[in-house]
Amino acid sequence: MVKTVKIGKSLRETRLAAGLIQTEMAAGVVSESFYSKVERGIHNIDADTLVKLLKARKINPVGFFKQAIDIAGNEKNTASNR
Repeated sequence: MVKTVKIGKSLRETRLAAGLIQTEMAAGVVSESFYSKVERGIHNIDADTLVKLLKARKINPVGFFKQAIDIAGNEKNTASNR
């Protein structure tokens, strides 16, 4: 079964865990407006930009993707329990 990984949701959870606001998370990499739209699932973010964003905030990309996959699995389990 293929899991859909929602990068925007994972970015939001990562940002909140780091105690950052959207302006701080986006700073120097993308505009706050673009970042906000990525979090909300309106825009997609390419892999290079995502990695730059994570590295700029000293977030391990491997750890981020593991968390994103876990979130996708939890959402799937929650949906199937309804």
